[in-house]
Amino acid sequence: MAFFNGDQVYYTDQNLGAIDENHDMEYSRSNLSRNALKFINEFRFNDKYIYRDAVQINATQDQFFVEIEIDDIQNYDASLYDYTLNRPFDAQETFQKAVKESYCSDKMINEDDFDQVPEFQVQFVSQQNPLKLAQLNPTNINKLVTVSCIVISSKSLRVKAYQVYTECRECNHVRIMDVGYTPGPIGLPRICLAQQTNRGQPVVSKQCPADPYVIIPEKCRFVDLQMLRIQELPESIETGEIPRNYTVYSDRYLVNGLTAGQRAILTGAYCIPIKNAATAKSNASSTELSIPYIHIMGIQTKRLHKLQNIRDHEQQTFKEMASSGEIYKIIKQSIAPQIYGHDDIKLALACLLFGGSTKYLPDGMKLRGDINVLLIGDPSTAKSQLLKFIERACDISVYTSGKGSSAAGLTASITFQNGTQSFALEAGALVLASGGVCCIDEFDKMRAEDRVAMHEAMEQQTISIAKAGITTRLNAKCSILAAANPIFGRYQDNKSIQDQIELQTTILSRFDAIFIVKDIRTEESDARMAKHIIGLHADQQGEEMEIESNDKMLDLERLKKYVRFAKQTVSPRLNEEAAQLITNMYVQDREKSRLQGHHKQHGGKSHIPITVRQLEAIIRLSESIAKIYLCEHVTEAHVKEAHRLFQNSTMAAVSQGAKEFGLDLTQDMRAMIDTIQESILRRIHIGSKLPYAKLMEELMVRFNNARAIEYTINKLVQQEVLQQMDFKNLLIRKK
Repeated sequence: MAFFNGDQVYYTDQNLGAIDENHDMEYSRSNLSRNALKFINEFRFNDKYIYRDAVQINATQDQFFVEIEIDDIQNYDASLYDYTLNRPFDAQETFQKAVKESYCSDKMINEDDFDQVPEFQVQFVSQQNPLKLAQLNPTNINKLVTVSCIVISSKSLRVKAYQVYTECRECNHVRIMDVGYTPGPIGLPRICLAQQTNRGQPVVSKQCPADPYVIIPEKCRFVDLQMLRIQELPESIETGEIPRNYTVYSDRYLVNGLTAGQRAILTGAYCIPIKNAATAKSNASSTELSIPYIHIMGIQTKRLHKLQNIRDHEQQTFKEMASSGEIYKIIKQSIAPQIYGHDDIKLALACLLFGGSTKYLPDGMKLRGDINVLLIGDPSTAKSQLLKFIERACDISVYTSGKGSSAAGLTASITFQNGTQSFALEAGALVLASGGVCCIDEFDKMRAEDRVAMHEAMEQQTISIAKAGITTRLNAKCSILAAANPIFGRYQDNKSIQDQIELQTTILSRFDAIFIVKDIRTEESDARMAKHIIGLHADQQGEEMEIESNDKMLDLERLKKYVRFAKQTVSPRLNEEAAQLITNMYVQDREKSRLQGHHKQHGGKSHIPITVRQLEAIIRLSESIAKIYLCEHVTEAHVKEAHRLFQNSTMAAVSQGAKEFGLDLTQDMRAMIDTIQESILRRIHIGSKLPYAKLMEELMVRFNNARAIEYTINKLVQQEVLQQMDFKNLLIRKK
């Protein structure tokens, strides 16, 4: 008998009739169990037994799980791969037994002591392209699927029994039921199944009543279970479509692996819930209307950027473009090419797409690299169109409107779930846009208390929650692009910037670039704008696009690839010369801001402050420009261009109001204007009339400052206190 080695048993199938599928499946499962064990023990990559070693390493750290790539299973055994795809729960159980057996074999543990070894969890992951949630259909039910998604809600942990210990109340018969890890009801036997055998068949005990079994909780085995809600990625949702969302469950070592707002690739079983049906009629109707869910078997969060790999020839092309020196102009032309003008705004938006360099200090403090931009100005100046383009140009983006956004909708909220009697954490727009851009239109229409909720997210890039007993912190690592209108709808040159922006100084200081967008009314600019718009409507090509048609311009997809390539390739840092130049520029800008708007001796402050945050803004703009050129170091040329953008945006907005309507509005001049306004209101009563020339003559006698008088009259006209009639020769007081 020495020739029997005990490893393999050879036999022939004597079933000469029709093939029994159930028997064939059982036979296959016995083979698959052996193949699973061989896969764990024998699969090698680069002369390393990756799974056998992973089991031992994790076990030494009291982490009884192993992550298996199903692509490796496919390369090793096709039948085992098909079995894993079509019967994921059975395959997971098969692999878990194989992993436990492999561990016990290496540790030389006897079979009698197997029960003392903790249960291992096998996690499946896939390197294949994930499906979108919209692509899931009924043919995927009970199959293994891999999807890309974003987590929108996470609930607190709960426990679930995977092995139920039951006992008969009458005869104390014990029945241990393995119910698995999926959520659902537990079906207890309606009759006692005491093992009274009759020719090897169990006989039902007639002494026990109906429904005799009771669960003994202290003898059951439990695992952690967590329920989450996932949704389609915002950038993959078509306009007008409702985003698909699913409930997912994670168990054991996968719990707490995801938080609200996190993007991930999930591998799991696409299932329908099992209802507790006691009768044949209810059992027949239990599968009529069921909302499917996904039971997670593997989580990948670090693989998202690998899905968008850039080919070698594209990388070489991008490097050549960057070294040519024209890439800065090319990027500017590629930002919203259908929109006429706004060159500096387009350059600032390009810096927003590329971003600066995030820094982590030794003490754990983080300095953000994302750039925030605010556009304030007249209607019909393409602010919303610029926001829409940035939404399309960024891989991760969320677009929202200030009027329909609340503090909870922008940050995060805690909701109570009646079904589970627990609280759930739901992510808002800033959390969902983490890693990308959040575009907020109609920023001025938001309530002040809702804007305050954004302060932490705009600087620390986190959102702290302390509600309903839940204390946590979510990541909001995103840039913010906001658009707003002045208080009076249009920007008015005869009013100061303080009187036209209904935004607090605390939130204005958090924007790296603030642009005042004006609708300039000149015959030449109006003619060029009209020609450009008509060209777009006539042949989809405006005047500016014709001028730039000979230059290189990146389409939207290539622009996104270049931005992605620059972010993955370089992380610029300041050199000594650039750092000294930025220091000098910041000191000059701060002194200029202190002198503008009010007279120096009165110590007044501008509504848009120049603080240390603006110093960091220049640094971030310089780093983003260096990143456009694919440079590892920020040079003086990059700093000068960044400072020019800063001068034409934030500093230009600061200077608004320093001279209004031809006047140097110092503190003394403003006091005179207030006195003139009071005199006009006393002179003209509500509903009365007065010639414009007569009013000017009377006020000149008292104040002797025609420009101040004209400014005050125009200010009252803009406020609709006075109305000009008869070709502005007559003034009527309305209120």
